Amino acid sequence: MENKHKTTIDRLIDFMDYKNLNDNKLTKLANLSVGLIGRARRNKSGLHTDTIEKILHTFPELNPTWLLTGNGSMLLSTEDNVIPKNIPLIKNSDTFIDEIFTTQKDIIYMLKKKYFKIEGS
Repeated sequence: MENKHKTTIDRLIDFMDYKNLNDNKLTKLANLSVGLIGRARRNKSGLHTDTIEKILHTFPELNPTWLLTGNGSMLLSTEDNVIPKNIPLIKNSDTFIDEIFTTQKDIIYMLKKKYFKIEGS
C-alpha cells in the first residue's frame, strides 16, 4: 500500500514494527490508556491529539509530519531529534497544530465528497 493512502494508525503500526513494539509495550512506554492502540487498530480509527503528543514525546525520533500526513521520512534526522522529554510542548507546536487542522479539513472534505455530491467534483 502506498504511504499516502495509509491512515495515521497504519503509519503508527509501521513505526511499531520498525521499533519491534507490540500494542502493550507502546501503551506502557507512552503511558496510554490500556486497549487504546488495539481499538484504533481494529476500527481503523484516528488518534486524539493528546495520544499523538504522548507518542511523540516518548519517541522523539518519530517524525510528526510523517505520522500525521505520510509526508517525509518516518524518522527525524539527528539534528531535528533534539526534543527534550521534560518539555511539555512539541517543537514547532503551531506548525504541528496547523498540520493537524489541515489533515482534519482534508478528511472532512473527502468524507463530504464521498457522501454528498459536491459541485466541481
